[in-house]
Amino acid sequence: MRKTIKHKTYTKKEKIQIVLLYIDRHMGPTQIVREYDLANKDVLYRWVKQYLETGTIVDKRGLGTKHEVPNKGRPKKYPEKPLEEMTKEELIERLRMYEDIKKSLACLDEKQKKNMK
Repeated sequence: MRKTIKHKTYTKKEKIQIVLLYIDRHMGPTQIVREYDLANKDVLYRWVKQYLETGTIVDKRGLGTKHEVPNKGRPKKYPEKPLEEMTKEELIERLRMYEDIKKSLACLDEKQKKNMK
């Protein structure tokens, strides 16, 4: 059975201190990785990039690897606005949408009947 190596977790403050050591050139990346038990240089470079872009280190744990992709997966269902709260324009738009759906279903039904013959 393969054992996984657990690296130390760091607070934002500790991460910023480590990044500043690298930016101010007090320590090299290899030395920082060894001394602070980082998984690899990529971790340090990711922290440096975040620090230079935002001025702090953003904790993205638990967001998965594809957190940059905004439209991944099913769209979220938002509760519909009650009919009483809708404006006249919104009601007309909804009615048109239902009519379009009804026409599409009728067209599909006709095509299915033709295919059955």
